Amino acid sequence: MIKPSGASTLTAFTCLFASLTLMSPAAMAAPDAEWPGLNQQFKDLIQAGRYDDAQTVAKREVEIALKKNDATLGTSYSNLGDVECGQGQFAEAEQNYRHAVAANEKALGKNHPSVAADLYKMWGLFLASDQAEQADALLKRAQDINDKTSPGARVDVTAILEKLAESYQAYGALPPADRLYQRLLSMKEAKFGPDHPETAKVLDKLANIYRMEAQYTAAEPLYKRAIDIKEKAYGPDRPETADSLNGLATVYVAKKQYRNAEPLAQRALAIYDKSDNPNDQTVALCLNNLSKISRAQSLVPQAETYAKRSLTITEKNLGPEHTDVAARLNELAILYASEGNYAEAQPLVTRALAIYEKALGPTHQNVAATLANLAKIERALGHTSEADAVDKRIVAMKH
Repeated sequence: MIKPSGASTLTAFTCLFASLTLMSPAAMAAPDAEWPGLNQQFKDLIQAGRYDDAQTVAKREVEIALKKNDATLGTSYSNLGDVECGQGQFAEAEQNYRHAVAANEKALGKNHPSVAADLYKMWGLFLASDQAEQADALLKRAQDINDKTSPGARVDVTAILEKLAESYQAYGALPPADRLYQRLLSMKEAKFGPDHPETAKVLDKLANIYRMEAQYTAAEPLYKRAIDIKEKAYGPDRPETADSLNGLATVYVAKKQYRNAEPLAQRALAIYDKSDNPNDQTVALCLNNLSKISRAQSLVPQAETYAKRSLTITEKNLGPEHTDVAARLNELAILYASEGNYAEAQPLVTRALAIYEKALGPTHQNVAATLANLAKIERALGHTSEADAVDKRIVAMKH
């Protein structure tokens, strides 16, 4: 399983779900002094990004709650399912959501909002895995409960679906994310209308999935539709609009349609530079597009300026060992190599390789691609034995 590219998805995912796991007064005032402390510790660990530790704490919560067999049990199972979803352990999460439903039905009643919340989570998992019959049955049960619940206490199913889709996307499970975003788009259109900013947000997310799957023909009209909605809702010079402009530019870059891409990316960058946060990660992606466009036009100094700024922003936002940093290092190295500057390219590729190996494992496709770059650079530097060693490793990965 591919590890996620960042911590933000899991943090948002688990924190959101924690807010949707409704506890009864009995659970909040649990007589066992250890459980409330563990539940707070779980939330604190999630907020700090310490997910493995949070999973350990959630398992301990379950152990204690099983002995008590009260309203804390459903919350404990749900916490465990949430952190498992965020870590890409979707099969394990499903089982724990089942346990949460059973525990909450027993402790709180079959029509409690907590039951609906975990049924919705299970529904999302079945929908993602294309098990329509099981998904429909879960959705009906959850909707029946939610309809009977007072408006202020109802579960926000679109929020659950969106965060689950983001979790699948973060782990590279694009077809499940595609199915969830398509369903979410239908729900947003039904709730807000086809030309609402909330609809545009989902259009962007679905277009991103298509772009990542190289389905550029499918992605292009979604970005265009999102741009049209956002220009009318926010104005032509807002960062929200720039995000969609840059998404469309990325599609054109991938298709090597640089004349179409350049004005979109330049317009997006101009908007970002005037915004309150000109160093946001979306700016780094825009700069990366402009670097590729400039390189394709043989504007190497300009491409280098864009690439270096993109790398600096990415390192600042995500840390020096993030896989996005490795991608930016590779881009800069390829730029140097295209100019014959192999001595500067070599340490960048070497660093990118180390990041990918640590984050993704030694056999991941990104590792293989980076090794191929390294072999070419080592050979160009006259380091024949080093290049041969890298080539042997690439061959071994294919068997």
